Amino acid sequence: MTTNTATEQTKAQKVTAAFQEAERLILPAKLANVPTNVFSVMAYVTGQALDPEKPESYVAAFKALYSSLDWVVKPAKLLSEEQNDKPRNQNDAAQDQSAFAAKAKAAQKTDADVAEKAELIKQCKSLISSYRPIRNNREDARERTDMQTKWTADLNEAAKRSVSAMRDFTKTLTAKIQKRYAEREKASERI
Repeated sequence: MTTNTATEQTKAQKVTAAFQEAERLILPAKLANVPTNVFSVMAYVTGQALDPEKPESYVAAFKALYSSLDWVVKPAKLLSEEQNDKPRNQNDAAQDQSAFAAKAKAAQKTDADVAEKAELIKQCKSLISSYRPIRNNREDARERTDMQTKWTADLNEAAKRSVSAMRDFTKTLTAKIQKRYAEREKASERI
């Protein structure tokens, strides 16, 4: 009879250790230390013919019974369900709609800014590539190459910034090209 008692004590220790390990596995959720939890979980393990010496059996029981157990720290799934079960008032719905509308408006503005920026870059590239300075009634290839290289480098830097910076750059580039043409024309008049 003493070996039978020792076997039962060893089995009880293994069951307790498995239960404690299962509780550790479900952290940060923490079960309340109440008899109803233990009875419910043990009834599930026994009813499902699970091995009571394995922590996985208790984890399966916790998952199946999570909504009916008492918790010190509730599992995320239970918290989520409780939050979704709360009745929402019309103010919450109105706030959600206004937040959605604001996000949609911001997304539309972003899309419009991206499209405008692409168009401005295209316009600047067109201005740069069409620059053809004249000197002595001929196209000045060196001047053209030097200025196109410089302005292309400036464009590449400006393209990294915001759309408003790109607008400013486009205006500035247009003014620089016009000024360059005017300077070349005045220089040719002096000759």
